[in-house]
Amino acid sequence: MLNPLFWGFFIKRIFIYDMLKRIPKSDISIRPFKAYKEWSFISGSIEIDFLEADKNSTNITSGSNLSFQKNSLFGQLKAQFYNGNEDNPFLRTGQKTNKYSNKEKVRERYLSGSAKVIAIPQTYIGEGIKRGSLTLIDDGTTYFDDSYGNIVGDVPDRIYFGKVDVENGTINFLDIAENEYSGTIQSYFLDIEQNEFIMTYNGVEYQMTIEAFDIETGIMLVDDIPFLEDEAKVIRFGNVFYNQGLIVLTREIDALFNAEWQFSYKSTKTIYEHEYLLIVDQDEFNVSTNPSAIVNVGKETKIITTTDGKKVTTIANPGVNYIRKKSVLDNGNVLDYRFSGSVGTTKAGFEHWSLSGSMDSTGSYLAPFITTIGLYDDEMNMVAVAKLPQPIKSEHDLTVNFLVRFDT
Repeated sequence: MLNPLFWGFFIKRIFIYDMLKRIPKSDISIRPFKAYKEWSFISGSIEIDFLEADKNSTNITSGSNLSFQKNSLFGQLKAQFYNGNEDNPFLRTGQKTNKYSNKEKVRERYLSGSAKVIAIPQTYIGEGIKRGSLTLIDDGTTYFDDSYGNIVGDVPDRIYFGKVDVENGTINFLDIAENEYSGTIQSYFLDIEQNEFIMTYNGVEYQMTIEAFDIETGIMLVDDIPFLEDEAKVIRFGNVFYNQGLIVLTREIDALFNAEWQFSYKSTKTIYEHEYLLIVDQDEFNVSTNPSAIVNVGKETKIITTTDGKKVTTIANPGVNYIRKKSVLDNGNVLDYRFSGSVGTTKAGFEHWSLSGSMDSTGSYLAPFITTIGLYDDEMNMVAVAKLPQPIKSEHDLTVNFLVRFDT
């Protein structure tokens, strides 16, 4: 992750190496946020693999990129995702609701002897599939994930009638989760032709739409039954494992994904927003970069002989660069490096830039204009460059703040 610790200016394309300043931790903000991209695939897409798992088959199941023995794939699924630890918070894999049911038809993790698997490469999921974004369409029927790793269908509620005693006004039935209901019927209205079912159950009237009613089996499919438990309202046809990019169908698989099908989802990528507050104090970054405005004191060079016998000149002591003006050091010493010219009757120095600026066409006295900001790591490697929309003058009597933002 990019994390600059120093910053400096590029001024007129010349970087001044002594113009560096450490960025305080308090002025650095790095905020993560999730970005999503939508993907769609259809049956036969070469980018994904459609595989079959079967506990009792040694036949090969092959996609565009993967090949397994069916029993081998089944073993991998069972060992990693359906291993009996679905309700152990330390061993389970993937998301799960805070509810648990041991009823087979509504268990969140269920694997019989076979399954159908859609494997999506990591390239197309990034850090994982976004929860709640998966939609599958098979033969006109839509399936989606419930944000907890379960693939559910948009199917009507289903109840199994046991006993209806109209004379005494009582009713007994089971839902798909095998929860038993018994209650008192104050009134009811059943119209098979209009598919209407109105019932006053335990003092509350419910109006529902009948999808199908089989008198012999006692099964009635109703569009919505408000008083059913949440777990009994849907059938979980399989699971989606978001981080692994796996879609596993485990119930009623013989009727699923035999013809054309398609699915869509959103992949996830974490982006980090970097924000750096760069403060230019009044006495910083406001020295002219014109060589004629600077005098070097203490610079020393020496000649050395290289291993191949050549003599080269190197800098033994870089010395100190002073701006041409009169300065009083902390120890009381006076440094006078003013120009030989004058302003009025006073010998000219950089401190007179406001007086001489109007007549100084070379800019020797004037403070620099900041055009570019460079960010550096601890080893002084440049890691980012920020271009200003227009040059900003670094005044000697004004604090200037820069706010640099970028994403990684």
